[in-house]
Amino acid sequence: MNNKKDFGLFIKSKRTEKSLSQKELADILFVTESAVSKWERGLSYPDITMVANLCKTLEISEHELITASTDHAYRKEKAEAKNFRTIKSAWFLIPTICYAIALITCFICNLAVNHTLSWFWTVLASLICAYAFVPTFSIFFNKYKLLIFLTTSFSALALLLLVCGMLYGNILAYITAILGILIGYVLVFIPICIEKYNTSTIIKKLKFLISIVLAGLITILMMCVIRVYYNYRLLNAILICLYCFAALIICALLGLTKQNKLLKASEIVFTLTTFFYLTNLVVSKVLRIPNDSYNIDFSNWKTCVNGNCNFIVFLSFLFIGLVLLIVGFLRINNKEKSNKKH
Repeated sequence: MNNKKDFGLFIKSKRTEKSLSQKELADILFVTESAVSKWERGLSYPDITMVANLCKTLEISEHELITASTDHAYRKEKAEAKNFRTIKSAWFLIPTICYAIALITCFICNLAVNHTLSWFWTVLASLICAYAFVPTFSIFFNKYKLLIFLTTSFSALALLLLVCGMLYGNILAYITAILGILIGYVLVFIPICIEKYNTSTIIKKLKFLISIVLAGLITILMMCVIRVYYNYRLLNAILICLYCFAALIICALLGLTKQNKLLKASEIVFTLTTFFYLTNLVVSKVLRIPNDSYNIDFSNWKTCVNGNCNFIVFLSFLFIGLVLLIVGFLRINNKEKSNKKH
């Protein structure tokens, strides 16, 4: 500790800031008033067993007590932590109160006007969906917050769509929408969750491949559901899905190869460009789109606009892939020259 005089002055100043008398401080710490007086006059130090209570009472850190000085960095950190807790509480309480008021109001209005609960269920599902995003149900959990957020937010969206489907008919259309949302969740968040929660190195390397394969299977399931409403050849639709996802699977496999990142990028660009350009042609044949729609004729933009635009996009991406390929080879060449010099 610092010298007794400085220590005593520091204790006195902090006691005064808290508007406590020596007797009040002594009563809180279960010591005599004379003991507090001796501390402040620099005649003695408090017993080590009461340091924690003394710091708590005077709202100082043990480091401040030992050094007999104000730790500004500690106080700033403490103030920021308090502000964060305040903001976190407001983030939870304000939306919760607003949702509760809206729910009660709609409940009363629906009963008063329609004498039954009808559109109230849509409001309830909508508010649950909103709550899943702000402030989110993950606020009630300490671990796996991302996983809980993804599960609850998707479940809330699915609930809203199912309620709408049951109330307004055509439930299979809403199931299709749910599957579409699930495809987005799988493609975007499966790799993130595997990276965050999985410990297997092999699984982490295959994270993009896993997400793409799962998304492909869900897409095929969605095509089967849509088939109920639309008269098309299901086998052709499934083949188109497999054809499109094959490009993504190849890209995921290319990402596993050990080579220059720019070369990987160029291979992925070439693969995606070729697959999707050919896919347009395949789809046009399967769906029996008039041939003129995919003809290439830059002197005729009236009937050949699709073919011209697709061809321009195709050439643009081929150019990007070529640039990446050249830069990648140049970097490899420069690296090899640098290694030879060393």
